Amino acid sequence: MRNYFAPLQSPRKILDVGTGTGKWAVEMANEFPDCEVTGTDLSPIQPEWVPENVQFIIDDAAEDDWLIQPDTYDYIHTRLLLGCFEDFRDVIRKSYRYLKPGGWMESQEVYPTLYCDDGTMSDDFPFMEWTRMQDSAAMNVGRPLRIANKLKRWYEQQGFVDIHEDVFKLPINPWPKDPQLKMLGRFNENGLLEGLQAFTLAWFHRGLGWTKEEIEVYLVQVRKAISDRNVHAYHKV
Repeated sequence: MRNYFAPLQSPRKILDVGTGTGKWAVEMANEFPDCEVTGTDLSPIQPEWVPENVQFIIDDAAEDDWLIQPDTYDYIHTRLLLGCFEDFRDVIRKSYRYLKPGGWMESQEVYPTLYCDDGTMSDDFPFMEWTRMQDSAAMNVGRPLRIANKLKRWYEQQGFVDIHEDVFKLPINPWPKDPQLKMLGRFNENGLLEGLQAFTLAWFHRGLGWTKEEIEVYLVQVRKAISDRNVHAYHKV
């Protein structure tokens, strides 16, 4: 597993926007012990015992001022922030300001639309229907999910140069024959099933007006669809 694709060479300061559990920040601090790694998030869910070169700050990246000096960081990282901001271009714009000249920014995102190359996914596939409804709910509350396919263009518009875009397939379950893709599918299926309720409740309640009971009943068929090995569906990362 790779934590980054940017060609980092002895970075001194790294910023992880939306650090979540802080796991990535801790792993980067261990890899670069002479680097100061800062993770920001709205929720204080990070561990207390971390390497000395890691710090976590409760901060809202949507605010105009990130409480740091311009030209500060060698590397700014974001991951899985779809649906977190009204306009992710603001995060890119601020990151450009706070990066040192020659610094790197990297964003890793899942594109929520489902794909299938062999015709095994029907138009009424319940998990695909769920992704469409989640997308509508997110748009209704002003937190768009479909940002992954726009990142390269947004980076260019902000003024970044030497931009690289890699696109990977992420199967929804272990349907592929390829061993690596099968393993990724197994991990993804587990994550989708464990997180499905959390991925649904807020969006469907706030964006579509559904009750908790209606959501729970609806998710039964969605869970079955996610685990259907006969449907060769995948996301793009």
